[in-house]
Amino acid sequence: MEIDKDRITLKRATISDIELIIKYRMDFLKEVQGTTTKEKESCLKNSLRKYLKKSIKNDSFVSWIANYLGKSIGFSGMVIREQPGNFEIPNGKTGYILNMYTIKKFRNNGIGSLLFQQLIEEAKQMKLDKIELHATKDGEPLYRKLGFMEPHDRVLEYIIK
Repeated sequence: MEIDKDRITLKRATISDIELIIKYRMDFLKEVQGTTTKEKESCLKNSLRKYLKKSIKNDSFVSWIANYLGKSIGFSGMVIREQPGNFEIPNGKTGYILNMYTIKKFRNNGIGSLLFQQLIEEAKQMKLDKIELHATKDGEPLYRKLGFMEPHDRVLEYIIK
């Protein structure tokens, strides 16, 4: 669906947008990871609600919502991480972008790019040293076009069960 890009507005999410953010996160996760049990879904929603109430309030989570003709059509989120600095990140502050999401019928209209650019501007204002993300196959070309590259350090992870 082609839209008039001049009618897209961006709004920084507030506490009052928590349920909307949760809905978009759940839609994103179902699209990327598939469905899960009702119990896990309920547990995740409660966890997200608790996290977002705290993190939006203290600015450790930043989210922007794209609206078109009064309807929310896209979402972005960035977790602000703080750690002891090093030579690569002397301020010790980084952003981790998660679930860039646009409702399917509004995709390929530059909404993701608008939301992403807004997060990059926010990161600059917050004086973050770098931004990281995990890219879906569909999102990777956009991120590479915007200057994202492979990390120079090999990343390992340990899942605690």
